[in-house]
Amino acid sequence: MKFDPHPFRKDFPALERRYSGKPPVYFDNACVTLRPRSVIAAVSSYYSDFPGCHKRASHKFGMETTEKFSSARARVAKYIGAGKPEEVIFTRNTTEGINLLANTLPLKKGDAVLTSELEHNSNFIPWQALSARGVSYRRFRLAGDLSFDLEEFKKSLGGGVKLVSVASRSHVTGCAAPLREIAALCRSAGALLLVDGAQGTGLSPREAVEAGADMLSFSAHKMLGPSGFGALYVKKEVMEKLPLFLLGGETVADADDGGFTPAELPSRFEAGLQDYAGALGLAAAADYLAGAGTKEITEHVNALNSELTQAVSELKGLVVLGPAAAARGGILNFYVRGVDSVALAALLDSSENIMVRA
Repeated sequence: MKFDPHPFRKDFPALERRYSGKPPVYFDNACVTLRPRSVIAAVSSYYSDFPGCHKRASHKFGMETTEKFSSARARVAKYIGAGKPEEVIFTRNTTEGINLLANTLPLKKGDAVLTSELEHNSNFIPWQALSARGVSYRRFRLAGDLSFDLEEFKKSLGGGVKLVSVASRSHVTGCAAPLREIAALCRSAGALLLVDGAQGTGLSPREAVEAGADMLSFSAHKMLGPSGFGALYVKKEVMEKLPLFLLGGETVADADDGGFTPAELPSRFEAGLQDYAGALGLAAAADYLAGAGTKEITEHVNALNSELTQAVSELKGLVVLGPAAAARGGILNFYVRGVDSVALAALLDSSENIMVRA
């Protein structure tokens, strides 16, 4: 059945605004998505209805917070295909999840981390910083059209590589990484696989876990959820071996002058009072996307990208980055020769309410 976007527009309050009598044309979803009313309501419900503490209070507000927070984790785990809710650690965003792993994975001097040459800073700088403890950081080249080059990846795998970290979808081109093939090669080489799911988890929620990734980090704000919240999936057998990173409330089951006993998974990695409203918002976003149909949305977005790519390609001086539209999913990155990108974005915004990132 063909996806009809029109009934969904009413779910997004931001699209009801008018500038010079015209609605916004929002093309900045790769940066941050708009939020539907159900997500806004879920976030608000914590503050208005049961503003308590998870596990820390036995009164009605506290018990409801505990129940809702646990339910949110289970719903997010189901959305991404995790086998157990305790394999999901709540974080602030993709960046924090990757940094948590950079500081806890047992990488030692002589080991290497491998990524592609075109990763986001969040999947680049944390690994680069490991050089201080003797861990090398390597990057493999992409194909000439910036799509994933599996043969080049194969050549780069080995020689001490203990961790591979790749984006499921490139934030530059939108190209998908062949995760099943990558996961199989990683297993053969004895390397763990971390997937940066910032651009992919929203509409392809299960691909990383089903492909065999050991870890997956993603952000709520890329998939209709609230800002400042995200999640990190880690296979239980991998999580059990990670040392505690941040210590304090929630991370211990007991403590006295002689030491402490770590809390159960995943609480030992969620230090301090958590963003309960954020968890509810992420779970509501997952429910909304699942209800709308991620497959149908993906097909619609891909068709829009093809139509838009064909139209803008006829404009003189405009250059689209990456391969053909069919391989780029929902991302269209472009520049116009001789025109400042920030100035062009400002012109689109001021003239027709077309919102793009520059």
